[in-house]
Amino acid sequence: MLARISLVLFIVVANSAIAQKYSLRNFTALNGLPQSQVWAMVEDANGYLWLGTIGGGLARFDGKEFKVYTTLDGLLSNQVNSLQLDAHQNLWIVHPRGITKFDGQTFKKFPEPAGSQKFIWKLFNLNDTIFFQIGNQGSIGKIYNDSIISWDKPVLPDKKVYFSIRTTSKSICYYPNDSSFLLLHPNGSRTWISIKEYFNTLKSMINYHKTILLETDKGLYQFNYEDNTITKSDLQIHDHIVAYDSSTRNFWVEKEGALWRQSVNTEIPAELVVSDVSVTQILFDREGSAWIGTSGNGLYRYSLPDFDKCDFEKMGSVMAIAKDKSGAVWLGSRILLKTKNKKTTKYRLNSSNRNEVMEVKVNQRGEVWVASMGGLGRYDSIKDNFKWHTREHGLSSQYISCIDFDENGNTWCGTSDGVNFFDGNNFTIYTFKDSKSARSISSLRYFKRLKTLFASSEQGLLSIKDRKVERTELPELANTPVASMGVYKDSVLLLGSLGSGILVYDPLHGTSKIISSKDGLPSNLIYFVTPDQENMIWVGTEQGITRLRLSKEFDIAEIHNYGYDNGLMGVETNQNAYYLGKEKYFGLVDGVYQFNEKKKEISYSYPLHLTGVDIFYGEVSSRNYSDSVYSFFKLPFKPVVPWSKNHITFYFNRVDKLNPNSVQYKYFLENFDKTWSQPTDRGMVTYGNLPPGKYVLQVKAINYKGGWDDQPLSYAFVIKAPFYRTATFTILSFSFVAGLIILISFYKVRARVRKTIEIERIRQQEQEHLRKEIARDFHDEMGNQLTRIINYISLMKLSQNGHASEFYNKVESAAKYLYTGTRDFIWSIDPVNDELTKLFFHIRDFGEKLFEEKGIHFRAYNELKEKIQLPYGFSREANLIMKEAMTNAFNHSQAKNVSFTLKRNHAGFEMELKDDGVGFSPEELDQTNGLVNMRTRTGRIKSEINIISQANGGTEVHLVFPEFKPNMYEQRN
Repeated sequence: MLARISLVLFIVVANSAIAQKYSLRNFTALNGLPQSQVWAMVEDANGYLWLGTIGGGLARFDGKEFKVYTTLDGLLSNQVNSLQLDAHQNLWIVHPRGITKFDGQTFKKFPEPAGSQKFIWKLFNLNDTIFFQIGNQGSIGKIYNDSIISWDKPVLPDKKVYFSIRTTSKSICYYPNDSSFLLLHPNGSRTWISIKEYFNTLKSMINYHKTILLETDKGLYQFNYEDNTITKSDLQIHDHIVAYDSSTRNFWVEKEGALWRQSVNTEIPAELVVSDVSVTQILFDREGSAWIGTSGNGLYRYSLPDFDKCDFEKMGSVMAIAKDKSGAVWLGSRILLKTKNKKTTKYRLNSSNRNEVMEVKVNQRGEVWVASMGGLGRYDSIKDNFKWHTREHGLSSQYISCIDFDENGNTWCGTSDGVNFFDGNNFTIYTFKDSKSARSISSLRYFKRLKTLFASSEQGLLSIKDRKVERTELPELANTPVASMGVYKDSVLLLGSLGSGILVYDPLHGTSKIISSKDGLPSNLIYFVTPDQENMIWVGTEQGITRLRLSKEFDIAEIHNYGYDNGLMGVETNQNAYYLGKEKYFGLVDGVYQFNEKKKEISYSYPLHLTGVDIFYGEVSSRNYSDSVYSFFKLPFKPVVPWSKNHITFYFNRVDKLNPNSVQYKYFLENFDKTWSQPTDRGMVTYGNLPPGKYVLQVKAINYKGGWDDQPLSYAFVIKAPFYRTATFTILSFSFVAGLIILISFYKVRARVRKTIEIERIRQQEQEHLRKEIARDFHDEMGNQLTRIINYISLMKLSQNGHASEFYNKVESAAKYLYTGTRDFIWSIDPVNDELTKLFFHIRDFGEKLFEEKGIHFRAYNELKEKIQLPYGFSREANLIMKEAMTNAFNHSQAKNVSFTLKRNHAGFEMELKDDGVGFSPEELDQTNGLVNMRTRTGRIKSEINIISQANGGTEVHLVFPEFKPNMYEQRN
């Protein structure tokens, strides 16, 4: 069972006899620890403090809270005697009856053999081997590759081990019962050193630089394990040594039932740390703190605080602080004090009624001025009293809220009724026509570079220069009062607002920028903001004090938030209660605090690290999607997560046991986020519904300097696309579609080829058919005429009775017919003439010449305006049909009028030949060879011919043919 227990810190006052003050904080069982008996401690590479307790199991402290592991989680026992981390950061937990190994995910147990009654004590690792001590004065066993090599067969047969220690060179030093030292070296070698000639009894072994300090019955000795020599120590330490802190060169000793801190320089008095406790172990962490485990009193932390509370007279809430040139410190609240060389002087304020000091300030001439609710006071160092200025001396109001000085030493003060200027003799009043509340000045600051005074009221920011008052509109601080102002680098104003954070305002260029809780401030309620001599900006809020450094772009480059964990008990600050010289004092609601400059010497930050990766809040293990894991927290290495598991939570942490509330984070997910997140104190971020792709999570944290890490923590992972969005699927799909297109194209090309071949075959057949028709027509039309001409010529030669002239006329007639037929034949096979209008004109020309011989009146009408393309062969057949009809009308109709018309009808097109001749009966219609030929030709061109004739009623011939389609006649067999 895992338990998360909130941590509450209690202050235990430590007596101090030296100038450097430390604070002692007690972590008791009621305040987070599972048990008050802490017997073992170790700090891992990430800064977590691991605690072994008697009965409470194993606890891990991350600076904010404890996480507890018990037998319900896998421990062999809830009683822990010793802890050790190996080279792989695995935690080895020693129990009285066995050992547990914790790799960050699972517990592996090594219980003692059945029937064994030997207790297990200390444990050390040497390369890949674990050596453990069996019994308080027992033998040594070892574990290799998670297998117990020796338990009942110890490493040192027939020897009992009294003491053991791990040296700074990573060797293990044992003190067995044969008056010697055994050194087990990392290279596997052993060294034995005899000590019989030096002392009889060894009481303790402590690492002291590169030697082991031996506390014996004959005093202190030093064992130099580099050259294997033992010498008498000249250290003047006469008490039992519990631990040695090499970073501060201090011994921690036990005397008179208490724990003391003793410097190597014995001229410095020892410091009492804590009394009436039984100390089990002291651990020095990399942040400079000492952790003290006790038997029955829980855990103590001993550390240098960021702030020390000053031992001034009890004043309650301090409203004003200043330090004059003599070194005296001035404090103001409902009383006014001056303290110097531990001597305190109290000064009477101007009014006997309720009064209060609002600000104390020292000008360039070293004069001390006091702003109060009863007037403006100037200190007379000779008479050691104050001269007070009130309305009687020219002030617009006796309620003075703030003061400042110009380059000439003149005094400016803000009152409840405007700004007052005092040149040493007279007051000049700058009042405003606004409401009374708008005339009340809350803060002011003289800007020497611009020779301008800036003051704030409920109406915003006011400026006074050359006796001219102007108002500056600041939209960022609309309806937000400004409580404090400071000049930063003689170029910009720092405006601390009561609700909107800090406004960095450049009055020369009119630009501004807001710094708020979104940027890392603990609160937007700013009581004071001002830079120190090093251009570090100090900010006071209701949640403590903040120190920050700005970049050239006025972004936060470094930030430290100080509160309860840093030594501030009252936490809430006051408007003008600060002094930022070589020493820095701050007035809070419970007194005065001084900043400890020695805290700047701390220069270590534990690494920022991931602690977990959860999918759907842990419902699915992220380790299922990686081939390997790494780190103590068993994080999946570059996991490839399915697209359906794209809701991921990342947990990260930077351990800061000294100042846990100052740790802030910001994160950025490559290929998803557009910019870094706002600072947050939450060590987690969740991304839901991530699209498929490659991602790298980057996280930064505040380091010991108060700035952001230069190199972010990076964690790469992949959201795998669904199969239908993968490159393989895309390639296969593309290949399939391409193949399908190729296949379809192949069949289309094949069909076109087959169609082309079929068309070519049809054309060949058509050409063959055409040749046959031409041959037939040539034989029928022209061959017959030529035969007739030849016969007529033969008859002319044989004729003797004067019939030559008759045969000559017949020859001439046959030759004309032959010429006309040949011309029509040539015209019809020319493709240029395959157009309906040209066909009409050709038939019309024939009719005009034909009917002109008998004086028959002939008219032709073309009702079509568009061009109609005719299929091949149509012109020749239609031409012959209409000529046959005209010839019949010419020879047999005895008509006086003949008309020829081309027009559209409901079926398509129609050619109409109409005469007013004698006509003929229907019986004659089927017996005429010419009409039979006309019907034959009509069938060839898929048309229809209608002949209407009545006796003495004339004759009508209608050739009807449909709309023409491409290849209409080419596709016939």
